[in-house]
Amino acid sequence: MRIVVNALPLVNVRTGIGRYVDMLYRELAQRPGIEIAYFDGARVTRVIPASPASTAGWSLLTKAFWLLPSPVAVLIRAMLHHLRERRFLRLCKGFDIYHETALLPFRTPPGTKTVLTVHDLGLLRHPQWHPAERARFFDRFFVKRLPQVDGFLAVSEFTRREMGELLGIDPGRVAVSRLGIDLNSFSRPAPDQIRSVRERYSLPERYFLFVGSGDPRKNVHLVRQALKLAPELPPLAIAGWSGWDNAPPADGRELRLGYVDDADLPALYAGALAFVYPSLYEGFGLPILEAMACGCPVVTTGLASLPEVAGDAALYLDDPTNPAALASLLRRLDADPDLRQGLGEAGLAQVSKFPWRGTADATMRLFNSTMDRRKAEPSGQGGGVSCMTRSSA
Repeated sequence: MRIVVNALPLVNVRTGIGRYVDMLYRELAQRPGIEIAYFDGARVTRVIPASPASTAGWSLLTKAFWLLPSPVAVLIRAMLHHLRERRFLRLCKGFDIYHETALLPFRTPPGTKTVLTVHDLGLLRHPQWHPAERARFFDRFFVKRLPQVDGFLAVSEFTRREMGELLGIDPGRVAVSRLGIDLNSFSRPAPDQIRSVRERYSLPERYFLFVGSGDPRKNVHLVRQALKLAPELPPLAIAGWSGWDNAPPADGRELRLGYVDDADLPALYAGALAFVYPSLYEGFGLPILEAMACGCPVVTTGLASLPEVAGDAALYLDDPTNPAALASLLRRLDADPDLRQGLGEAGLAQVSKFPWRGTADATMRLFNSTMDRRKAEPSGQGGGVSCMTRSSA
């Protein structure tokens, strides 16, 4: 089986989607009978693309792009996609499967089947939480491309249900391939490593941690409000690209670390009193698994996919709009080391349910069934999945 992968999530700032592509294909590359190539927007390579050494240039370019008038930005995004699609059609002939890992499927050469991973449908469900140009681009092009997709992967049962509700896709045509956790990369470091990373980032011995881009759905402002109501609590450390977050730092109550290298994340998680993730909407919620794998207690919400990931191993905030309720949970964690230890142990048990091997198994099952359908089709007949338009959904 010859597979070509959209590897664009790997060539910019590394996000959860980038980690998904990286870990999934490191697992699949070990399996016999598979030939994998990676399309990075300009070329096709047999080696998984590396992330850039610095995110500064990408960050500046992205922020400048968001300042453009929305119609102009949509046009630029569409033109860039068109140019990449032309390269893809020229370079990616002869592959059996094209795996679109990020967003909008390219058109494919004859004989190549398309498999699309849907991480979430926030751009349809909550367009107000996204840059206007991204929401308009998605709204204009995404649904139109769905009929050419031959197989769908969803990263959670929640996302699979939303695909039925919002897109009219038969849930029976969607395979769930939950994300995983690499326990070789995410585990509790030795105390001297935790201390070294804490000192390098000028962190106090006691802090709460948030990891994420700060976009509105992550709800980090609720943590700020909670800490204002509980000034006796330790401060909040925020790790992640800050392009979404324009709020001024709370004086002395918030420590912005910026984009943090993957090698430092385990020590940041392990050194925190708790990982606080009051998200309003997630297709999966990979940082929860990362925190749990490092022995860090987790506070999150019961919304969207988060209960699928956290199970019984987290403290749940019943009302994600109530800073007083969150302040109460944080006070409990700060004052109760036994509670923190119990949550940490429960989290370690929970992450054992999410090996990347399972993600790869589910993915290969769909690839194989897609290939089987191709063999059964008359020559020249497409196998795309029919779906409703957004207006009919």
